[in-house]
Amino acid sequence: MRLRWIMLLASAAVLTAGGIVTHRIEQRRQRVELARNLTGGDSARAPQLMITYGCAGCHEIPGLAGPQGRVGPPLGSVAERLYIGGVVANTPENLVRWIVDPKALAPRTAMPVTGVSEVQARDIAAYLYAHR
Repeated sequence: MRLRWIMLLASAAVLTAGGIVTHRIEQRRQRVELARNLTGGDSARAPQLMITYGCAGCHEIPGLAGPQGRVGPPLGSVAERLYIGGVVANTPENLVRWIVDPKALAPRTAMPVTGVSEVQARDIAAYLYAHR
């Protein structure tokens, strides 16, 4: 009898864990879709762009392998912030503008102009909004 209860509890735990995983996958899919709709970008292209442009040299970026810089702020909570760079409201268009030319929005910022195009910035913005 005790073995049956243990097996039943173990089965319930597996089913519950599977449900949690399925729920998290669906939440992630929804965040990616929302970020795509907000920015017009494709978050799947962003990791390579962020490596190419050296973003991780200054920032800690969720889900990106490689260096985890400490010069700039961590980018895992961009979607939850009220301001970008402490100077402009956090909107998809402002985030794209910031990524393309931060000095146009805050001339004294330490963030450099990296040469990221607007299309590439939309991809990066989508990634940042999707990853929390």
